[in-house]
Amino acid sequence: MASLPRAIACFTFDNMGEAAELGAGGLPTPPPRETHPSLAQGYPRIFDLLERHGVRATFFVEGWNGLHHPDAVAEIVGRGHELGMHGWLHERWSSLAPGEQTELAARATDALERAAGVKLRGFRAPGGARTPETEGILLPLGYTYDASLGSGIRPQRLSQGLAQVPFVWPCVDGFHYLREPPAKPAEVRESWLRVLARTASEGGLFVTVCHAFVTGLDVERTEMLGEIMRAALRDPRITVLQAGEVAELLRAGAVAP
Repeated sequence: MASLPRAIACFTFDNMGEAAELGAGGLPTPPPRETHPSLAQGYPRIFDLLERHGVRATFFVEGWNGLHHPDAVAEIVGRGHELGMHGWLHERWSSLAPGEQTELAARATDALERAAGVKLRGFRAPGGARTPETEGILLPLGYTYDASLGSGIRPQRLSQGLAQVPFVWPCVDGFHYLREPPAKPAEVRESWLRVLARTASEGGLFVTVCHAFVTGLDVERTEMLGEIMRAALRDPRITVLQAGEVAELLRAGAVAP
């Protein structure tokens, strides 16, 4: 039986445009006409970073964007990156009843797939946590993996067969920058490099979760992320994969070494 790479690094991005702000009631409906800064500046800067380092990433996007920013959704796939679903308007998934999850997941999946022209495979719960019912809701829609919070930092299979590619909060940009005072990029770099080095040494999964409105709007934060990518790419013990590629290995029967 094939084995997963011993140490895996995945670079992932959550949210697009004003969807989360609308979902939280922080913007008027309909949204303002001007382009959201994360789309005007953040996404281009992130795409440029990924291209410079030759990294193919995974983007988890709210389904609302499939209707309101279809070109931006399609650009993710057009640039060779992976598209996943991140709720409809960034609802806190762990607080939703099963019926609400079913309706929103179907609506978001349809909108994103129509915009991007691809089948979605991955889901990350807004707010990080799903419910026990989420797996059974995703499977009929064609999803093959979940990238929400999990147990530990190793890919595994959930009870009904969905692959899981989990993240942990200390590797989320907002964990460091969305506090007072915000951490300096140099501090985050040292923290993430330590985690990356431990992953390379001990094996497991290193997943960063960044946001265009947090990392992409700040040049120093963006370049810091590039340093993490460069370190992962240069370490022969680490394999850099998209989240969906890890899931496919699991679904094909690969096991942790």
